[in-house]
Amino acid sequence: MNKEHDILVITKNTSGIAARIMSLFNRRGYFVKKMSSGITNKEGYARLTLTVDGDKELLDQIQKQVYKIIDVVKVKIFPDEGVIRRELMLIKVKANDETRSQIVQIADIYRGKILDVTPKSLVIELTGDVKKLDGFVEIMNTYGVLEIAKSGVLAMSRGEKM
Repeated sequence: MNKEHDILVITKNTSGIAARIMSLFNRRGYFVKKMSSGITNKEGYARLTLTVDGDKELLDQIQKQVYKIIDVVKVKIFPDEGVIRRELMLIKVKANDETRSQIVQIADIYRGKILDVTPKSLVIELTGDVKKLDGFVEIMNTYGVLEIAKSGVLAMSRGEKM
């Protein structure tokens, strides 16, 4: 059975490394649903987190293929448990004088931050796991979602192991 998995890839921070990894995924027909990348605490290294759908066999294949890329240092499939996962979302919602305070109250419950207010809309920033963000979007659909921008998943193992 296919399900969503997050894959951590640590690489040397060389020019085009993310493009080479994504190219491998495209050539092999692996679909990347989400991707985030950035620096690490170790100078000269980058961290990519990829979200893919697949079974154990596909994940093993992906891990072996990505390890073959020059400059890849580590590939880890995050387990379901013992991992902190977060995404960032900006959402623009229709708002008027009657609905604005309701939307702000709901955003407060979800620990959202109001970034922009106009006579006809609000922009809200939210951070959390996928279920939290999806739940917020579902509620905001009743008011009218104008635009959504989401980052990829950032994931980190709990405790001291990487």
